[in-house]
Amino acid sequence: MALPSLWPSYVRALTTRRPALAPAGARAAGAVLEARGVVAPAAALAAYRRTCGFPAAGGALPITYPHALANPLHLALITGPTFPVRFLGLVHLRNTIRSLRPVPDGAALDLRCTLDGPRETERGQEFDLVTEVRVEGALSWSETAVLLARRPGAGGGTRPPPPAGAPAPASPLARWKLPADLGRRYARASGDWNPIHLTAATARLFGFPRAIAHGMWSLARCVAELGPAGEPVAVEAAFKLPVLLPGTVTLHAAREGARVAFSLRDGDGVKPHVTGSVGPA
Repeated sequence: MALPSLWPSYVRALTTRRPALAPAGARAAGAVLEARGVVAPAAALAAYRRTCGFPAAGGALPITYPHALANPLHLALITGPTFPVRFLGLVHLRNTIRSLRPVPDGAALDLRCTLDGPRETERGQEFDLVTEVRVEGALSWSETAVLLARRPGAGGGTRPPPPAGAPAPASPLARWKLPADLGRRYARASGDWNPIHLTAATARLFGFPRAIAHGMWSLARCVAELGPAGEPVAVEAAFKLPVLLPGTVTLHAAREGARVAFSLRDGDGVKPHVTGSVGPA
């Protein structure tokens, strides 16, 4: 079973009329899509490493790359007939990745994605998008991405406690100037062509003053900078304020026991974009 084509899913995302929130009794439970024998395309993988700052010759997939590889399954599920809310407007809130063992670059992977929800919260409805990667039948990598269908008029409210984020020391670990075309670069590498990331003109259609960086690019760039953490390893992240392009961001990090807490902040080291931690699973 091959990965589905992305473009029919994008057409459905842009044309299908669905409510902003799931009606009473509607659920996404039981929605499953699989693809077998998937091999990471060499050119796309090289572009991903280059765009996100991972070493060019890794031998094993970057820990965040299976998310990009499974993107066609994610989009097909979210725009499929069993998902009760519209794709446009969903917010990626949190992410947990667990890598049990390295996944070789050229391995044939079996991917399985499921959706569950909604879970009612003060801010809206949360859905869990779960992805599993198996190599020769053994579970090697898994991810839970929490998506929010925002309730119209809901304020910031009380959020679930995010993963620990490092305080901002005086000197950041890294500072990056992000170009205006970063969203397009990441889209070519990952297949995530959401219009809010591509140009200022397309982002303004959805209420943003300029294009915003992909949240998964921000997370990947942080993890790449922090370096290898051994296996098994877990990455936890909470997505905060969007990163406007072009822009400048700073990475701050601090060790907390066996884990490293990190925070991606604005150029002044004040406003948080992503907070999280990396360490043993």
